[in-house]
Amino acid sequence: MPVNLPMPAWLAPILQAYGADLLRSAVLVLVLLLVQASIVRAIAANPQVPVDTRRRWTINMRNAMIVIGLAGFVIIWARELQTIALSMVAFAAALVVATKELLMCLGGGLVRSISNSYELGDIIEMQGMRGRVQDITMLSTTIIEIGPRHDSHQLTGKSVSFPNSLLLTHPVVRENFTGDYVMHIITIPLPYRIAPAYAERQLQEIASDVCAPWLGDARHHMAMLEHKLMMDTPSVEPRIALQPASEKEYRLIVRIAVPQRERQRAEQAILRRFMFACFPETDNNKIADAD
Repeated sequence: MPVNLPMPAWLAPILQAYGADLLRSAVLVLVLLLVQASIVRAIAANPQVPVDTRRRWTINMRNAMIVIGLAGFVIIWARELQTIALSMVAFAAALVVATKELLMCLGGGLVRSISNSYELGDIIEMQGMRGRVQDITMLSTTIIEIGPRHDSHQLTGKSVSFPNSLLLTHPVVRENFTGDYVMHIITIPLPYRIAPAYAERQLQEIASDVCAPWLGDARHHMAMLEHKLMMDTPSVEPRIALQPASEKEYRLIVRIAVPQRERQRAEQAILRRFMFACFPETDNNKIADAD
């Protein structure tokens, strides 16, 4: 007497949904196996053909059966494969939307690494943020703020972190690109009652005197940098430009080469000596005491 085994509960829905496709797939596999066996037997039974040729025919036939089988499976399961593909596309799109900022941060970190736009210890400025780079990760960068104004070179004691995604859309200014010696700009507004020629001559002498201790090393450093990076480097000699500002004042702009960490000291030394030279009526002793 035949015994009817109960069908597992999980198998019934699968057979109901994909029973026809499973049957077609089984028939396709069976037909391909029978065709392959018949062709292999026919090839093997022909002794007039060299063994290497028969082996090559067998391999080509087997590969052809595999290709036909894959094509048949794609045709049989086309509807299900289309559903799976649409689901995967929708999932990928949702994943990209959900992790857009994270991917942009990773992309910005990759751009920074490839372009070497800045490293630890560099002084950079971006989107109004300016400071010395303290930490770099693949997602963010932390700087120690320098300010409070753009022409200041003192650490404020504040740290600023920004996502690396900003590197994809905003330029980065690297102030110490030339390494140990940087080009520093000092702008001095003066009233027209002080003769521009006299002020320019005084500023030139003072800047040359203040920068004299390191000019030789700076000149050698720039020459080495020019040879290494094949780039034009600025002259390290103090250069002064005269620029009218209004009907009441003009500006003297001096450019000096200075060690990276000596910018603040060099600037203050030049400014103090220049002010004392151009404004002799000022009580220098009181100013010195206030310092």
